[in-house]
Amino acid sequence: MKCVVCGRFWLKPICKQCLFEIKITPSVRVIEGISVYSFYAYSEVAMLMKSKYYIFGSRILHILALKASDYFFDSQQNPSFWKTANFYGVGVDDVIKSAYSHTAVILRAFCRYGFKPAYGKLKATNAVQYAGKTLGYRQQNPKKFVFDMPSPKDGSKNLLEDIFIVDDIITTGTTMSEAIKTIESTGRNVRFCIALCDARN
Repeated sequence: MKCVVCGRFWLKPICKQCLFEIKITPSVRVIEGISVYSFYAYSEVAMLMKSKYYIFGSRILHILALKASDYFFDSQQNPSFWKTANFYGVGVDDVIKSAYSHTAVILRAFCRYGFKPAYGKLKATNAVQYAGKTLGYRQQNPKKFVFDMPSPKDGSKNLLEDIFIVDDIITTGTTMSEAIKTIESTGRNVRFCIALCDARN
């Protein structure tokens, strides 16, 4: 196997040196009153992110997500809190495409510190593609998300009320905005959101 960045022989898709040189450039946007944390400038990792359309992209996204999650939880400087917090992670439009779900790969990496992944719970019923589209187009063609996470049947306190949302790229923020509104309409609390890349950087 070769490193997809430099071409040297390596056992993983990205060699140790190239991974080290990929910079974490943290940024925060506030959408619907919720902080959305991102870790890479899309302009710096565009080639790697486009691999999500192919099977081998799952391994590349996994590596980038691991590095981002290590940075995120270390920067919070309170690991004991994350291990006791009863948060559930939800991937945006978490469905299998090209043999895997790219948001599920990212979600798994961010659930290594005690969070619980809720796979396949937030799905778009409108299969519209936003790549290269204007803000106006995105606003006129919502994804029409459905959030399918039932509450406990025994009427006890809903242990699934604290949610964080995961996506690969944030561009205009329309997808994340719609996802937040959809989940909060069910009575859950969206605490924060994660996007690997910010397309504005």
